[in-house]
Amino acid sequence: MTKGEIVVGLDGSPEAEQALRWAVREAGLRQTGVRAVLAWAAAGPASDGSRPPPATSPEHPRWTAQWIVNDVLGRVRDDEPAARIVGRTVFGPAVRMLLAESAGAEMLVLGAHGTGRAAPMLTGSVSLACAHGAGVPVVVVRGPAARWEGGAVVVGVDGSPASLDALDWAVREAELRSARLRVVHVWTPPPVSADGRPTDVDALRHAARGVLDEAVRPYLAGARAGTGVEPVLIGAGVSRALIDEAARAQLLVLGARGRGGFDGLLLGSTGSQCVSYADCPVVIVRRSAQPRSPAAGGPERIEARST
Repeated sequence: MTKGEIVVGLDGSPEAEQALRWAVREAGLRQTGVRAVLAWAAAGPASDGSRPPPATSPEHPRWTAQWIVNDVLGRVRDDEPAARIVGRTVFGPAVRMLLAESAGAEMLVLGAHGTGRAAPMLTGSVSLACAHGAGVPVVVVRGPAARWEGGAVVVGVDGSPASLDALDWAVREAELRSARLRVVHVWTPPPVSADGRPTDVDALRHAARGVLDEAVRPYLAGARAGTGVEPVLIGAGVSRALIDEAARAQLLVLGARGRGGFDGLLLGSTGSQCVSYADCPVVIVRRSAQPRSPAAGGPERIEARST
């Protein structure tokens, strides 16, 4: 594994190829390379490679896996001749092998669904499982390619350490893309208080505004031209609001677990819903062991706006 490399999961599906093309563009921004990995799960004796083994041979999946990698990389290299891409096939269960391959990588990039020509090696469930288990940021590529370079980078925050790590990551990503950053905090007022009296909606809204202001405050100093941060406060259901925001974004960034998560639920229901239904690439950022520190430069301006 080359330090800083972006790992992509392949399976021969159009969604996996789209994920590879997204990763190539991301690698260009980060001045790094891409490793495209296809995991296959049928064993057999080695082939000399001079001709395909018969379809009945246990070696056939091994040859097919390498053919898929070469085929996809060939098309992508034709369109992106300057891209630094290497292909790799590995034997074993898709989730376990992709997590192992991505250890120490810059990120792991996957297609939203997989319907591989050899076998359904990367399905939506595999993408979700990797988002739950990876120790690096996981990107699930969704939506049309035309949207990858337009719109804002959106990050959801709720005051949890995981969401603040996601905000750190999103600030740096917005700077790489010279994109606006929308920092979204969603609050959902209950209909009544615990004792049956009407809820003090204004107090809850004020508390929610405090969470949002506290999240963006570290980025107010050290303005950097070309990057704007827009705090957005929304009163609605959390998953629905973030999915709506993603419809106008080039990227949606979330922490692996927010305040609503349980210890055993590493991704959280909001992250799972967004990975499954958002209409743009979704990044799940794992909680970092490093202390939080604002990215160098910070935002050019803060434009408070409530919805």
